Amino acid sequence: MNSTEPTLHNALWMPGWYEMDQPLQLHQTSTLWFFQNPPSDLPDVEQYDFVFFNQLSAATNCQVRKALIKSITHPELGAIQQIDTQGLDYVIFTTSGDAIVVNAEESPGSVKNAAVDIQDWSMTVTLTDLSEPLINAS
Repeated sequence: MNSTEPTLHNALWMPGWYEMDQPLQLHQTSTLWFFQNPPSDLPDVEQYDFVFFNQLSAATNCQVRKALIKSITHPELGAIQQIDTQGLDYVIFTTSGDAIVVNAEESPGSVKNAAVDIQDWSMTVTLTDLSEPLINAS
């Protein structure tokens, strides 16, 4: 039986802050960096197919793939449209139109423009059309 449903993969995005994280945008095919072997101290890492790599880790232990971003979800904020990681503040755009400005340098994780206190910025990113590794750096 042929299935026309694409294979979906869940990936964990956990910010390291300091402009070291990958920006993400819903419904965009991007070149993405993942851990080859995720750090074992990450919470619930075994429930994900991939863990996004950030540059606070060593420049090795990563793989690069292309994938289409089908969804980005935060447990408290809900559906996310985009994560802009350029600059000393990250901007999280929700699908409902909110733009949440989060400090990424002096007080990483603190929200500047909304009355929310989020302790865990981890997000689940659903991917499809995942390529084979373009680069493996062990």
